Amino acid sequence: MKAFKNQLSAISYQLSTISLLFTIHCSLFTVFIPSLALSQGSIMHTEALGTIAITENTADADRLALEDALKRAVAKGVEGIVPKGELDKWALILDDKIYSNAARYILNYRILSKEIMEDESPVTEGGIAIYNAYIEADIAVELLTKDLTSAGVIQEGEVKRISITLLNFRNYKAFEFLKSNIFKARGVKKLHYISFTRDRIELAVEASVGAYTLQQEIMDMNMKEGKIEAAVVAGWFASDKIEIRFFPIKRQVN
Repeated sequence: MKAFKNQLSAISYQLSTISLLFTIHCSLFTVFIPSLALSQGSIMHTEALGTIAITENTADADRLALEDALKRAVAKGVEGIVPKGELDKWALILDDKIYSNAARYILNYRILSKEIMEDESPVTEGGIAIYNAYIEADIAVELLTKDLTSAGVIQEGEVKRISITLLNFRNYKAFEFLKSNIFKARGVKKLHYISFTRDRIELAVEASVGAYTLQQEIMDMNMKEGKIEAAVVAGWFASDKIEIRFFPIKRQVN
């Protein structure tokens, strides 16, 4: 046991040195993956942490941690498409049909950091080294949606309810422009008013696309009265929620 601990410490030190050298350069290193997903227009940007326990065989620790990070990134994309209450129901199919080929849905990724940590779990005498890989990645949402449909996880054309919160929309012309274009957006079937206050307007849409696809459509809208920022956030009463903030153009007064 003592010899193994000494060996593990030496391995951990070597990997830590490699990890430190790699981390210095990885901030400038982006990997582009050739894939059918390159033709898709809807993209989700996310970050994910991959983790793998280091045993006596450490040769594949770097690769396995990265693979785990890619799977977790794709899982975040799935969470934005599949209703949260159904994820456990489809867990086996998701593992078999989607996560086993996670790289298919990664347009590109960048390694933000790699590190070795020691798990101080009481069930493991002396702890065990854990290899972490932290990445940011772009997910091809439309391709992922297509494969989820093919796997039977979601139904083609299934209508989803998406809540939309508008913040700082005091300009009525800007509000009308946005509302009209959301209603015209691809996949949107209906638009409902929920509530109005001075700086907050709550809407809801019924759409055959997910929140990330609709968010991308909104971000592509060219608004003359100002700039908008749209982000998908978690909602209490809906599986998807988009928050849109308006930044009006400041005009000079002569």
